[in-house]
Amino acid sequence: MDVLSAVKQENIAASTEIDDLIFMGTPQQWSLQQQKQLTSRLVTEAYRHHYQNNEEYRHFCQSLGVTSDISDLNDIPVFPTSIFKLRTLLTIDDTEVENRFTSSGTSGIKSVVARDRLSIERLLGSVNFGMNYVGDWFDHQMELVNLGPDRFNANNIWFKYVMSLVELLYPTAFTVNEEEIDFEATLANMARIKEKGKTICLIGPPYFIYLLCHFIREQGQDFNGGSELYIITGGGWKKHQDQSLDRKAFNQLLLDTFGLDSVQQIRDTFNQVELNTCFFEDNEHKKRVPPWVFARALNPITLKPVPNGEPGLMSYMDASAVSYPCFLVTDDIGIVREEQGDRPGTTVEIVRRVNTRGLKGCALSLSQAITVKDVKE
Repeated sequence: MDVLSAVKQENIAASTEIDDLIFMGTPQQWSLQQQKQLTSRLVTEAYRHHYQNNEEYRHFCQSLGVTSDISDLNDIPVFPTSIFKLRTLLTIDDTEVENRFTSSGTSGIKSVVARDRLSIERLLGSVNFGMNYVGDWFDHQMELVNLGPDRFNANNIWFKYVMSLVELLYPTAFTVNEEEIDFEATLANMARIKEKGKTICLIGPPYFIYLLCHFIREQGQDFNGGSELYIITGGGWKKHQDQSLDRKAFNQLLLDTFGLDSVQQIRDTFNQVELNTCFFEDNEHKKRVPPWVFARALNPITLKPVPNGEPGLMSYMDASAVSYPCFLVTDDIGIVREEQGDRPGTTVEIVRRVNTRGLKGCALSLSQAITVKDVKE
């Protein structure tokens, strides 16, 4: 599958406000109040689009007594991410589906989310938008080394695909094949980029970065990244949780192994297959939510929003998704903060996973609502 590069603005028909924002906006150009106004407008428009064009979602909303006219984003019905393990929710015609992406499946049955070309291009736009939190480089100033496969060999696994998209933004070397890391090739590419006087960006899941650190130490090698090496992780430790390090210990391992000048050169990202936007950390390691996404934390029992800064069940409404209604409640406990000051905006902190029994009940209710519609038809 060929995905157009969203950074080449001449190739994009940015005909709507959200496309202008995703493809040409930059972080921190709006106040918190301006961002909230953007979010309200864009998410409301997305909700009405999916309500009008997705029969299953409209039926679900009607079963809850919600119409297309809403005055508060908190009134928009959300469904558990586990519904994507049960069925495909499509707002577009099946012929418009560019690809069907799956979760990694580490917890059992895989989620499957179908996306059209515009949704995928907007995802890429979110990666480009988020990279602005890391640094400001032209493509001739930085190269990446990706501890993962390219997008043609990602096998539709969402995390691998998302990480591979950086090759559309900067020159990229891929050094993993069939889950096997070529450590020598990784270090050789990093040395090559350094010799060219460019900034190096090493990206991959934290476990693979961890393995690379141990290889370097076992081989008695070293790599002095100084101020010109950035490390971006994503996807979590997944099935390697038994070997996971806490963030402070992991950062220290990277600082020591790669000779980094600052912990600010280490960033993590957040995404999941059901969400169409990637959240990047800023230099304070706060994961930033762009204005086209409404993030909130909910009381696990009442599903009502909790006060700013308090933990709750994470919920997202992502206006960038065209092919499916991205109005979600997840099985993560997290904290949402609205911040003023030098870096106004919304940040999220994922704390832990929860027991999903209650969420499965919600998913079953949605599935039953959809089934009732199917039977009547």
